[in-house]
Amino acid sequence: MMMKILKRLSEGGLYSNKIMAKELGIDEGMVEQMVSQLERLGYIKRDNMNASSGCDCGCCSSGKKKSCCSGKDNVNIDLWKLTEKGRAAV
Repeated sequence: MMMKILKRLSEGGLYSNKIMAKELGIDEGMVEQMVSQLERLGYIKRDNMNASSGCDCGCCSSGKKKSCCSGKDNVNIDLWKLTEKGRAAV
């Protein structure tokens, strides 16, 4: 099942754990566990992105967040990228 997730991630595009779970016919929590395991095993890596509709000061991308980055419109998005090991596996 983890190889199916890895293959799906290799195809690119956007997905959610909910959609992935539905595609694979498994529980959403199981998808989260398998994605975490793929990361621990070195097949994928996380690229966290902070999307804010109200912050244009650049502090979010510098890692020095200010009060403008603490609004309710902030959304953390985890992007998963295959590592060299992951690409070799698919």
